[in-house]
Amino acid sequence: MRGTITAQWPRAGTKEPRQVAGPSELHLILIWLMTVSSVVAWRQGVFYTGGADPVVVLKALLQVGALGWASLLCLNCRAHFPLGVRSLGFLLPILALSVIGALAEGNLTASLVLAIRVLLMALTVMFLARCYAPQRLLWALAVALAVVGGISAVSGLVIGGHGRLSGGIPPLSPNEIALLAGLPALMLLHETLRARVHWWHSGGLLLLVGILILSESRTALIGAACAAVLMVLLMRTLPVQTLVATLIAIPVLFYVTFYTPLVRAVLERSDSAELLTFNSRTISWSAVLQLPVDSWQRWVGQGLSMKTIPVTGQYWEEQVFDSSWISLLAQAGVLGAVLGLLWVLSCLWAAIHHRRVRSLYLPLLAFILVRSLMENGLIDAGVMFLVFFALSLCLERPSREFGPDWEHEPFLGTARRPTYGMSALTRRGRP
Repeated sequence: MRGTITAQWPRAGTKEPRQVAGPSELHLILIWLMTVSSVVAWRQGVFYTGGADPVVVLKALLQVGALGWASLLCLNCRAHFPLGVRSLGFLLPILALSVIGALAEGNLTASLVLAIRVLLMALTVMFLARCYAPQRLLWALAVALAVVGGISAVSGLVIGGHGRLSGGIPPLSPNEIALLAGLPALMLLHETLRARVHWWHSGGLLLLVGILILSESRTALIGAACAAVLMVLLMRTLPVQTLVATLIAIPVLFYVTFYTPLVRAVLERSDSAELLTFNSRTISWSAVLQLPVDSWQRWVGQGLSMKTIPVTGQYWEEQVFDSSWISLLAQAGVLGAVLGLLWVLSCLWAAIHHRRVRSLYLPLLAFILVRSLMENGLIDAGVMFLVFFALSLCLERPSREFGPDWEHEPFLGTARRPTYGMSALTRRGRP
């Protein structure tokens, strides 16, 4: 767009203008840690239905504190990165529809609180994206996810238990631990494929993969496998050491898959029914899809606090949703689900058609979207939304064009800072 002020890299052969120091990455990591801690589950099997208790108050204080810190950084930052408005343009109508549906349903308070929480999360990410480049934003998010997930997993191992790996402090479910470990593992894998990591990066990757396997989250493992394969296919060039490592890994993976009980143990968990049946998931799906066409619940939903739905013909009365898309259909109706689908498609289009970013962004999106089919949280006050919104912001045109070429510029270690100054600030479209 003509007239937009953006920061550009200095041309080769010209004297580099004086750099303006940006805020420290320590601020970014700490804000992400506060934000992630405020949205992970501190109690299992409990849904917010209104009111306040010590846990709700503490999480609210963490979230408001992270937002306030991010806004102060943005106000005091001497140079800002450009941002688009597409992500916020999709989010606001979805939240508005959910609030309207909650008002009609009579559960306005709880749904309004959750909608405000989602909006605060989005604003926090946007403030951070104004102060930090996309690669640093995602790098710090990956660190925060790995720290929270790692502490929960290690404390869960210390406390002990049988079966799947569950969290200790905080008491995360195996699926949540898999999500927290999956994203940083994929980002480390991307750098490993480009041979741009040290030995301790590879150690971190092995640790995260181990946590992912011990969680026995089938959806996460399938999503991570699809993302890893996609990442390899999207690489335009591969270093020789990566090719050698891949050739060595193929027979190892073949042996583990077909000659060890590891894969069978994950697919045939003792706490679930047969793999090829959707179990009780289809019960809640059918209940939502069978809502009358002429009802307001069908078109605008019943609010973000709608986590379960009454069912008939079973020995239980309510069924929890097990899909982000079914949840969105129940919470924001057909209109909200259509907006969510358009939002996802716009992100996929941007990731596919811009080769500078697709080798990383497209696999990360694939990991999130595969999980969204069988797990809740794509548009909700949770970690999955936090990751999705950050990726969506980074995929908008201003951030995407200013961001790095993920195949040729590392996100780990030292990355070039943008330069600012009168000679580096230009108007787009001007010769």
